[in-house]
Amino acid sequence: MNAEIKTRIEMINRGEVPEGYKETKVGIIPEDWEVKRFGEEFKVNQGLQIPIKERYKKKVQGSYIYITNDYINNLNNNYEVEYIKDPSNSVICNSQDILMTRTGNTGIVVSGIEGVFHNNFFKVKYDEK
Repeated sequence: MNAEIKTRIEMINRGEVPEGYKETKVGIIPEDWEVKRFGEEFKVNQGLQIPIKERYKKKVQGSYIYITNDYINNLNNNYEVEYIKDPSNSVICNSQDILMTRTGNTGIVVSGIEGVFHNNFFKVKYDEK
């Protein structure tokens, strides 16, 4: 870490506001940042719980991979993928979306996967701009 950054961090840790920064209700941040509420920037929704009898073992027309904790934990293993047919758009995630586990492996955050996500997940959608 270069000396300038180290000095800036030390100042902030002491509660001092370095040049180019400002004091806000969330702490000391760069002057060009804005403080916004989470809901202003992100849309969060919970996934879908699908009964086992409604899951497909093979890909069929209109189906998507069913993303579960087991699926995430076994991405590099020989895992038997399940598929969900004709889900609503709200439970489909694309590779840019962020999935965060809410039960089971709480706190695991993933992106770069596509499919229908289980109700153990929250999808965090954001405007890329």
